[in-house]
Formats: sequence, structure tokens, C-alpha cells
Amino acid sequence: MKPQIDPVTLDLIENGLKNARFEMDEVVRRAAMSPTIREQHDEFPMIVNERHQMVVGQFGSYIPEVIDSFGGGIDQGDVILLNDPYLCRGSISHCNDWLVIVPIFHEDVLVGFSSLFGHMMDVGGRVPGSQVTDTLSIWDEGLRIPPVKIFERGQLNKAALRIILNNTRMPDMNHSDLMAIIAACRAAEARVLDLCERFGR
Repeated sequence: MKPQIDPVTLDLIENGLKNARFEMDEVVRRAAMSPTIREQHDEFPMIVNERHQMVVGQFGSYIPEVIDSFGGGIDQGDVILLNDPYLCRGSISHCNDWLVIVPIFHEDVLVGFSSLFGHMMDVGGRVPGSQVTDTLSIWDEGLRIPPVKIFERGQLNKAALRIILNNTRMPDMNHSDLMAIIAACRAAEARVLDLCERFGR
């Protein structure tokens, strides 16, 4: 039997989730270094439930395919990074968009995911900025990152991060922007957990 939720409680939960999404925007805009995120606001947040259905956000849910690539092995403290448009239902359009997914666990129960992608200034490829106007292949754009746990159970995957940053012309800026995106997803995770504590799962 589903719990009965009165209209006022429903409104509080709805606005709490919307505000979590707006907080994601502000965290990444304040913490990122690149003008594409700070000035152009080329970043897009999303929160989904445990069934991978988008609750708040601006783009479709690609979560199932990404999670399936790990055989369902997702743990608290994991942070997934990818930038391959072919591996996320086209939710990102080119390799410059780095996409982060954070699973949200409440008392060891998966309750959803927070996710955000932002445009990186450079991801390698044959031209600076990685935006090749005359390309006929994705291989010209630069490094393609399959779904990888850049944090696994809270531990940074330093080897993977070094490989990724070594393939960009602006490693410091990309590193800063990536950590800003992760921080934004963590902020949403905290807000969802606050709602779970206040209103129950």
C-alpha cells in the first residue's frame, strides 16, 4: 500500500527537489574555472529516482545503459564519468561534454542518482578546443571516455584521472571543472538525503 501524501507535503518535496537542481547549477558555476561553464552556463543537471525516471532536470535519462555497463555493481561513494555520446542515448552531443553520475543511497538503499554534464574547453583531438567544424568522424574530436568510476567507494581513481587529463590541452582547467561537476552532484545527493530524513523514502 502506498503512503498517502497530502498536497502540502507533496509541494514541499517537489520544491525541495527543484531547489536541489538549482543548487547544482550554482555550485558548478561558482567552482568551475572555464568560461563555458561560468559565463555561458553550458552545464545541465538532473536528478532521477531509483527506477531511472527523471524527477527534475533538462535532458533524458541515460542512467540504465551506464549502470548496466558495470553489471549493476554500484556502491555508495562511486562517481561515474563518461563523455561518449554513443553510450548515453545522445544526451550529450560531443566529446567536450563530460557527464558525471552519482548514485544516492539512503541507509544503504539506492534512492536515485544525481547527474550533471558540463562543456570542457578542450578534450584533445586535432584542433584546439576539440570542436572540428569539418569532421566526419567522432575520432577527430578527442578523447572518448567510456563509463569509468573516477571515484570508487569514495577513493579517487588517480590512474584514470591522469590518463584523461594527459589527453587535454588544458588539464588544470578540466580538472577544476570536473571537480566542480562532482561537487554539484554531491550537493544534490545531500539535499535528496535531507528530504529522505524529513519525509521518508
